[in-house]
Amino acid sequence: MTDFIEKWSVRKADKPKAGARSVVETFRLRVAEQKEYLEAYERDPTGFKKWRSTWFQCVPGGFGVSIGRDAVSAGQGLSYVVVETAKEVAEFLDDLAQHAEEDLGFQKALEENRARRAAVLNAAKAQSRAAKSASVKSPARAPRAKPGPRRVKTKAGE
Repeated sequence: MTDFIEKWSVRKADKPKAGARSVVETFRLRVAEQKEYLEAYERDPTGFKKWRSTWFQCVPGGFGVSIGRDAVSAGQGLSYVVVETAKEVAEFLDDLAQHAEEDLGFQKALEENRARRAAVLNAAKAQSRAAKSASVKSPARAPRAKPGPRRVKTKAGE
C-alpha cells in the first residue's frame, strides 16, 4: 500500500470540472466531429444517415456549410457558405477551427452563444422543476364520509 501511495501521490491532481473547456477548445472538438461525419459521408454517400447532426448539407451545386448549429457569425455576417466538393468542406472546417483560435471577435461570439445556450437550458430546467414540483403537490382531499352504524345481519328465523 505504501509503495502505491508513494508512487502515485506525486501525480495527484484535481479532477477537471464539467464545462471547464474553453469555447475555442469546445468549438475545435465540434469541428473535429463534423470532419468525422464528412469522412463517413465520403465512405458511403448513399448510406449516410447523420444529416441532422451535420453542419453541412447537400445543396444544388455542392454543399452548404453552416458555422455551427446556431448560425454563429464568424465575422462580417459570415455564417453560411456553399462549396462544390467534400474536400472544400474539409478545408473550410480546418480554416474555421484556425479562425476560432485567432479571431478574438469570433471567440467573443462563441462565448455569447455559449452563454445564451446555457441560459435557455437553465430556463428549461427551471420550468421543468417547477412543473414537477407542482404536480407532486396533491390537491386538498375531500374529507371521507364517516361510516354510519353497522347493520347486523340476522337470520330470518331467529
